[in-house]
Amino acid sequence: MNWQKTYSALTNKPNIDYYNLGCWLKNRKSLTNHLKDIADLRIDLITSTNKNFLLSEKYHFKSFRPESLYLREVLIYANDLPVMYARTVLPYRYLRGHWSGIKKLRSSPLSEVVYERPSIKRSTFSYAIPTTTSIKKAISCNALRADIAIARQSSFTYKKESILLSEFFFKALNKFEY
Repeated sequence: MNWQKTYSALTNKPNIDYYNLGCWLKNRKSLTNHLKDIADLRIDLITSTNKNFLLSEKYHFKSFRPESLYLREVLIYANDLPVMYARTVLPYRYLRGHWSGIKKLRSSPLSEVVYERPSIKRSTFSYAIPTTTSIKKAISCNALRADIAIARQSSFTYKKESILLSEFFFKALNKFEY
């Protein structure tokens, strides 16, 4: 996947309303909290493990061995439609500090941890159109792979400890007006 700082160059797929999707993509606040207000939200924990990292995730934590990284994968549904697949990566040792709440989240949104303190800073976004190979590595369900419109990535930092969040947005998100 080729991550870029702007998503406008990536918006050439037909049948996708990029104006509405752009509102979702540019939002720096909690998307799950916003979805809760407009739809019936459900978060399914896929796995919490230390396998199947994307290259960008390995690169972000290049000073750590892949086996020392923790991965939390969730599928987010709004009105029973899959709208987002999210991956949170961080070193295992960060789970003993402030980020320990991530391991306890299960099917709760990540926003319960990352937005609880104003001192947690979010980086700028990077966007990508996922390639077939990167999607295969990230998402195991074939039916969902075809529905991905765009992906974004950002990190949250607290006291020099950062976590990386990769979000894959499905076309179904366009059914929900921002």
